Amino acid sequence: MKLNRSSSVRSTQSDSALSTPQPRRSNSMDSKPQTTTSPASTPAKPTRSNSAPPTANRPRNPEGAARVNSTEVGAKKPTTNSEIRAWYKQQVAGIPANDAKLAAQGASLEDRAKAAHAIRHQARVDARQFMGTFESALLKARDFFKYGRLDGPSFDQLVGEAKKSGLSEAQAYDKIINSSQRTNQAVDNIYAKPQAKL
Repeated sequence: MKLNRSSSVRSTQSDSALSTPQPRRSNSMDSKPQTTTSPASTPAKPTRSNSAPPTANRPRNPEGAARVNSTEVGAKKPTTNSEIRAWYKQQVAGIPANDAKLAAQGASLEDRAKAAHAIRHQARVDARQFMGTFESALLKARDFFKYGRLDGPSFDQLVGEAKKSGLSEAQAYDKIINSSQRTNQAVDNIYAKPQAKL
């Protein structure tokens, strides 16, 4: 039987294919070629974890206690209007000591007045955050109609009003320092009696 040239070539190729083992493909990890790389040249892959990072690496508060709404964590939050008013008056009562400290450090009269106003203003804002929405809205409405602002008068507004009444700039600053230490007696009387928790 005669074989033409092309069929003999085909048979030779098929015979050689059978005799040479072909590499097998596999999905297993063992079949992948092993390569060695130095650890310094390959960046480490980040590991995923649902757990929180260790607390040892977290920055700590330098004073050792976090503050929330100007009150120490763990301190009892005022919950009734009378407790909130008492807390507010306590913040205001700290203004004279702060002013004396600033005066001893050589602060200007203007800076002392600004500091007194800032303490009083922040106490007002924080106290309203403690209150219920309705009570807070009433006080903000009162401030808006009286001062044109929801959270009480600004420092510049108080200075301007004092100057309009004939006071000098130094007298205006002195008036702000003194008035910031006094609370509204009518509001004090409203919240003097214990009330239900908000």
